[in-house]
Amino acid sequence: MRRFCTTGPVDKETCYYVERPVEMQKALEYIENYRYFTISAPRQTGKTTFLNDVVEKIKDIYLPIFISFENLGSVNNEKKFIEMLVYKINAFLKEKLKIDISIETEIDYIGEFVKCIKELKEKSKREIILMIDEFELLGNEKIMNDFLHMIREVYHSRKEEGLRSVILISVGYLSGVLSDNASPFNIAEHLWLPYFTKEQVYDLLSQHEKETNQMFDEQVKELIWHNATGQPGLTNALAYDLVENKAKNEKLITKQHFDKTLYDFTYVYIDRNISNILSKAEKEQDLMLQILFDPKTVQFNVYDDRIKFLYLHGVIDNCDGVCCVKVPLYYKTLYAKFKPRINGEQKYMISFRENLNVYIDENGLKLNELLKKYDEYIKSRGAKMFKGQRLYEGAYQYNLDLFLSTYMEELGGEIHPEVEIGGGRVYLLLTYKGKKYIVKIKVDVTPRKYEEGKRQLIEYMERSGLKEGWYVIFDSRIEETMYEQEEKGGKVIHIWWIKTKCEKPSKP
Repeated sequence: MRRFCTTGPVDKETCYYVERPVEMQKALEYIENYRYFTISAPRQTGKTTFLNDVVEKIKDIYLPIFISFENLGSVNNEKKFIEMLVYKINAFLKEKLKIDISIETEIDYIGEFVKCIKELKEKSKREIILMIDEFELLGNEKIMNDFLHMIREVYHSRKEEGLRSVILISVGYLSGVLSDNASPFNIAEHLWLPYFTKEQVYDLLSQHEKETNQMFDEQVKELIWHNATGQPGLTNALAYDLVENKAKNEKLITKQHFDKTLYDFTYVYIDRNISNILSKAEKEQDLMLQILFDPKTVQFNVYDDRIKFLYLHGVIDNCDGVCCVKVPLYYKTLYAKFKPRINGEQKYMISFRENLNVYIDENGLKLNELLKKYDEYIKSRGAKMFKGQRLYEGAYQYNLDLFLSTYMEELGGEIHPEVEIGGGRVYLLLTYKGKKYIVKIKVDVTPRKYEEGKRQLIEYMERSGLKEGWYVIFDSRIEETMYEQEEKGGKVIHIWWIKTKCEKPSKP
């Protein structure tokens, strides 16, 4: 029985596998037309699996050679590099393709590698397709440039030399290789390997259903798609945890199972995909905070080294020309990662003798009463809490999150960030006795952004079947906190304007 693959590359015989017909067709067309090209994508997105599939599709026509530079980072000697390169090629031919041919020609420098290509062409009677994974890990710049120059020279006589196509696979370096007109590899095309589409995610899940008769509730399928947005490694990891840990031996995988999985991936598990995202984001924390909490203000520019670094490692994406965190689960873990630890602040939020019953009734949570209490807290502690901070929306959102979390813990409810696919729309979602309460937060809005926020909130309420929503606006320009209520199309919006301007720091 096959399984969801969480350690790549994917073996089709033991793992569920998703075809990538659009990208595969383009890759095969490049090979057919003697093109040299690069493939790039963040880690854990299936690059190696994709190239293994390319090998299978062309091995009866051409001689594909698929090697990795992963362990060549410390090689600084040209002769040693040549020895390792020839060894890797011979090992691939023998162990992977099961072909009894090898490179026997001895060469003294990289420029002579074309002799090895000619030898393989003569022995196999086929043209060569050279694929190199983890190309950017070749640490010696001179060796890398010499190798690229060699490929460029061969490119101009590739039909005669027999090196029909060269494919370099990488996370980051190759974007620089291609964008530099002086680069020795600027003769190449480029193929970006995207995340799975929604249809491909559903296909992956349906393979498990057909082989095991264990079914995913339709809501669970949507939640897997929503939270991972088709990121291959993360999609497989969520599904694997559900079938192996949360719902093992059960016929139906439910939302309750998924909620436990989501919690573990956000707060408990050390997942490789997420750990990589967090470590890379931490290196550009100030920029990340702006992208997370001041959406649509950071223009996407791949020539900005900070943005390029985050983009090529899968932390951020290009959403209509601005930087965003496209994968909701990444956003949630980043939100938790950067959430400030405010030691002792909770004692100013809730008192030992406070009557918590004023915040609940037979209909559920009385959120407006909680927000009244929050306004009192801000008046007494706001200046101290926000003084000296770079006040993106996150500073206020984290503060309101901490306040509401304090009360929800006491009342037996829950709160967590809710993120829409594509980044830019973030909410706080409270759950109390099965009922949901959605809160949207903005800071110092303009008239246009104010109306846009209301529209986004109503859209979310309609999709989620909620009749009420809360719109909290922190404003440094108003003199007093204000509350108003609007009704549109049967939807009620509670609008709170929270005054944040305090001339003097509040006293404890």
